[in-house]
Amino acid sequence: MITVSDSTVKEFSFKVLDCFDELARPELKNIVMIKIWNYVRGYSKKIIEKKPDQELQEKLFKVYEILHPMFKDTEISVSINAGESLGSPKIPNVGELAKTKKLTKVNERQALKLIEDLKL
Repeated sequence: MITVSDSTVKEFSFKVLDCFDELARPELKNIVMIKIWNYVRGYSKKIIEKKPDQELQEKLFKVYEILHPMFKDTEISVSINAGESLGSPKIPNVGELAKTKKLTKVNERQALKLIEDLKL
């Protein structure tokens, strides 16, 4: 497992919590549920502050294991569509690769930006 400094692990843990907050908060309409959510979120931040880094790293790795496959497929999809929009040979729309390819659409401008970002 990769070792990271205290502040980095806690900082990343807070970012993960914020991501889940962004998923849930817009759906909350009832004032009681909003107050409960805010309490749970605040309490979760206090727990993260107290947790040892090693334990946080283990829990964050579980989050990574769960979410990584979806993000990996999305990255593959972006790469395929970026390449095709720049003129590379087309990938056939069959099987699992077709499902992955359909996850995103990239136009030529986006593809060129991706290439520029990769050069850095």
